Amino acid sequence: MLIAATISIFTVPLMALIADRLVKRVAPAIPDLPPEALEAPSATSGQVLIVGFGRVGRLVGEMLTEHGQAFLAIDANATTVAKGRAEGANVFYGDAGRTEMLERCGIDTARAVVVTMDAPIKVDEVVVATRSLRPDLILIARARDHKHAARLYALGVTDAVPETTEASLQLAENTLVDLGVPMGLVLASIHERRDAFRRIFQEAMPDSDGVRSPRALRSTLRR
Repeated sequence: MLIAATISIFTVPLMALIADRLVKRVAPAIPDLPPEALEAPSATSGQVLIVGFGRVGRLVGEMLTEHGQAFLAIDANATTVAKGRAEGANVFYGDAGRTEMLERCGIDTARAVVVTMDAPIKVDEVVVATRSLRPDLILIARARDHKHAARLYALGVTDAVPETTEASLQLAENTLVDLGVPMGLVLASIHERRDAFRRIFQEAMPDSDGVRSPRALRSTLRR
């Protein structure tokens, strides 16, 4: 008993030290965020909510700004939020898969939600949360592939944008243009092919009196 007690006296502090070092190594430090990044944002009526402010979300935000469309971005990565705010972006820290966060960000008066994250499960969560609050809202989501796009249409998105399909269309467009095919013909064929893919994906979209058609939803954003 005495030997066991003596061993424990020396091993417990050692194990605690090892555990502390492992935690610091595994868990990356979260940068400090300004208080306003954690507070309820002052939502602007009619703005677009961007969920995910990484490379794709930032580009969407830049394009919206270029065309005079106000946006508010939400991201669950503190580093991404800190970087965006340092550059003057209207981005806040939080989990948009929670309805409370969407309500804080003005989902009730938003004109559209664009989900740009590259994690399919999280994208699905945001889509479900958004639709539970706003069945009528324009909801555009990034999809991993055609199967994920079909699932998103089944969940009620207005448009799903599959990475693999868009990459293929972009490659085809660049190739045809470089080969000398007139740009107008190339763009027309690309749009036709994109619409064909969309029709296939939308076969999984549920018929519901509470969900407006993609064309009707898109028309409201242009007003």
